[in-house]
Amino acid sequence: MIERNNAILTARKAVAPVMEQCGFTTATEVKRENASVYDYEGEKGVLRLVFSTDRIHLLSGETGVDRADDTAFNLDSTFLFEPDTFDDRDLKSLVNEMTEYLTETYGEKKAIVSKKKNIQTVSRTAAKQGVLAYDPVTLANKLCAMYPGLKEDLQENVNTYGEFLCEDFFTQHANAEILRDIRENNPQRMKKLFGILGEIYEDGTNEVQSLIAVTILGEIRDDPTLTQNMIPYLTDTMAEPVLAAGERLKKSAASRMRLENPPKYKPKKQKQRKGFMSALMDPQNQQRR
Repeated sequence: MIERNNAILTARKAVAPVMEQCGFTTATEVKRENASVYDYEGEKGVLRLVFSTDRIHLLSGETGVDRADDTAFNLDSTFLFEPDTFDDRDLKSLVNEMTEYLTETYGEKKAIVSKKKNIQTVSRTAAKQGVLAYDPVTLANKLCAMYPGLKEDLQENVNTYGEFLCEDFFTQHANAEILRDIRENNPQRMKKLFGILGEIYEDGTNEVQSLIAVTILGEIRDDPTLTQNMIPYLTDTMAEPVLAAGERLKKSAASRMRLENPPKYKPKKQKQRKGFMSALMDPQNQQRR
């Protein structure tokens, strides 16, 4: 168990140098009744850390963002934060994940644009501790670190539909990159690619497991060379369902047709939204998805 204020202080001290490296050099505490909030400002814009009951929310806003208007910020990512159950190793793991994410996401010299739709991902800490499960958009986001050219496609997908349409993103964009690496069979690239797929599959939702086995790796069903290239890198958990999905798609024309012609997109009905910060603090939003 770690005292909450000490845990917040430790996390802030640890991320401060990374914030500066990413160009966010001015730190300011923001007064909020229901959370500890800190802004980090630079030429790129503003990053905001919100320490809620059991989460750390990372928000981003463009230069000149209205600090008093929480809805002006994008909800970027969420990390598990439970000082009551954390030991020093848990806190160190959390800090490492936050600094890694900040470096990967904001290390490039790009300004923050607030008009994007939010892309919220599941952190490694939350997934490994079983609080949240990896979902399709987290898989897409992790693959964007390996294939930077996909970043704009991912953002455009979310901007266009107001949510993440995984089938469209993978079949139209990401699968080509993945299949190219499997075809080239470079050991370093393959280890990195299947490290991502294996991690997400192991601690992912049923939806993301099906996405990996069927929509992504199912595309190599008719190519024995690609199958053989892939097999050494499949985890024990992935191997049977991935190979079974490939065989089923190879034999079933109906399954292939459903995969190649997914249902048309139907927008969800709009619900009345709470204030942004209120929604973050809502206990119902802290439950495992």
